Amino acid sequence: MRPPGRIFQPGPGPGGEHMNEDLELIENESALAQHCERLRGSAWLAVDTEFERTNTYYPELCLVQVANERMTAVIDPLAIADLEPLYDLLYDAAICKVFHAARQDLELFFHIKGNVPAPVFDTQQAATLLGYDREIGYANLVKATLGVELAKTQTRTNWKRRPLTHTQLEYAADDVIYLARVYELFKLKLDASGQLPEMEAACAALTRPELYQPDPGMMWQKIKAARHLDGKALAVLKQLAAWRELTARTENQPRKWILQDSTLLDMARRLPADRDALSCIKGMNDRALKKYGAALLEIVGAVKE
Repeated sequence: MRPPGRIFQPGPGPGGEHMNEDLELIENESALAQHCERLRGSAWLAVDTEFERTNTYYPELCLVQVANERMTAVIDPLAIADLEPLYDLLYDAAICKVFHAARQDLELFFHIKGNVPAPVFDTQQAATLLGYDREIGYANLVKATLGVELAKTQTRTNWKRRPLTHTQLEYAADDVIYLARVYELFKLKLDASGQLPEMEAACAALTRPELYQPDPGMMWQKIKAARHLDGKALAVLKQLAAWRELTARTENQPRKWILQDSTLLDMARRLPADRDALSCIKGMNDRALKKYGAALLEIVGAVKE
């Protein structure tokens, strides 16, 4: 049966071998539903995502790549209004979802659905148990385990731009084609060494919701210079950092687009009491003063009392 998506012909793999030829681009709801039905019943799926987060707090899903031992698909979520068949597949508890360095991918799905797919298998976690470098990247892992050198030409690509080029599609597909091979290899090694239970526990920890919805009250710890403050200055910084985190989420903007760390630190040190004093804080421009001034003065005033 011909696959439902638009076929794109992959070239030879980086080592000259021909890769999975059942490789398709999914760009409409009908093709997505059919493809997900074909994948139903898989024991595992290799999964990767491409996203943009330059101008937003929350990552924007731009591409999803999915593979099993027989087929590979690149799914375009920007072209498909209803992604529920994909989510039904990824959230199927009978299917193990294989990622490399899963945290960012899982965070993305958490913000879309309110929880994360489970169970998962993180090849970076597996690599650590098997003696590889703790932070080994995907390309280096593929080279070390399979002897394949992956192209790095698309590491800075804009995944929101359409149409996608043939090179982009091949690059994206490689992220799950070789991931599937690494998974099969690592699962055998972990089983042989008796480390599968340890691996399962490590991956189960990745599915805890609190990892993907950090406590606003703890965000001050991300500001390096906070350790130099104490007393009221530190108390104000904690409240300002929490306010900024909640504001960034509400407005879906990067934290530092709301206010820079240096601005929060200067405010905490100088404790401005009125609008004029606040306007003298480093980084407090007219826009920020007009939009956030009252809230900021209220925070500083409440802690000073």
